[in-house]
Amino acid sequence: MAAIVPELVNMATDPTVSTTDLLRKALVVARRLAVPELIEWIDGELNGYKDSNIPAYRSLRGQLMALNPINGPIPLMMPTAESSEHMTLTKARQSIPELAQLAQSRQGVFSFFSAEIEHRLMRGMGVPMRPVISLSTVQIHGIVEKVRSRILEWALDLEGRGILGEGMTFTLQEKQMVQQMHYHFGDVNGSQIQIGSNSSTQNQAQAVDIDALKALIEVLRGAIDRNEVAGEAGDELQAELATLQAQAASPKPKWQVIKATASSIKSVLENGAGGILAAQALPYLAPFLG
Repeated sequence: MAAIVPELVNMATDPTVSTTDLLRKALVVARRLAVPELIEWIDGELNGYKDSNIPAYRSLRGQLMALNPINGPIPLMMPTAESSEHMTLTKARQSIPELAQLAQSRQGVFSFFSAEIEHRLMRGMGVPMRPVISLSTVQIHGIVEKVRSRILEWALDLEGRGILGEGMTFTLQEKQMVQQMHYHFGDVNGSQIQIGSNSSTQNQAQAVDIDALKALIEVLRGAIDRNEVAGEAGDELQAELATLQAQAASPKPKWQVIKATASSIKSVLENGAGGILAAQALPYLAPFLG
């Protein structure tokens, strides 16, 4: 039978394989290797998070809106910037299967407040309307892709260490090697997957200018919202934008991932969007193309 870890790598890089199926395969590997940290993390991703230990990549900032029964969602203004900042942050507790469905929504994605907060906000309105936090499907897709990337990183690390499995089983030596490692998959501080052993070393990564990255994201999101990039090029640009948003949300963004994504975006803009938009976006892409 084929080795299960290389099979997991192949599944993680195959876009036709759903993230839900990928998680289930990863759960088999985690249980056979007895990795409690990963088992717990996968359970949260497959079944949703019921407690407060929600990974930071599931923290999303949206737009405060009110559901107008006639005109649809309309912006809801808060008295101070500080209160607006506090009220627009939400955590996605839903399972990956649910988030995958929400990422396909054409009706918008809304996060609702508790009854107490909802009542308090409605009391301050001239015309009471239900308050919500409006999120983009790109943000939801970014969570799904983050989970997929973490599984791929873990599987590649196992493969690199020679922990492959034979069929659905692992040798005693492979299990012992894994027990000497330390894993942090669902760290509530939002750190990316960390895998190491007592003798491992980590390389210093190039620092990422988060402000410049966020500015680039805003420019690209504006272009997408205005439908300045259509068809296949628009779909590709939206997918690359999701990658940048996931990196911006991470406390340890990967320079090489951002650099490769920026290069891909430049190509998309030049080939599929016309020179004007490419020229507008190039100053924002430049810091990540070097």
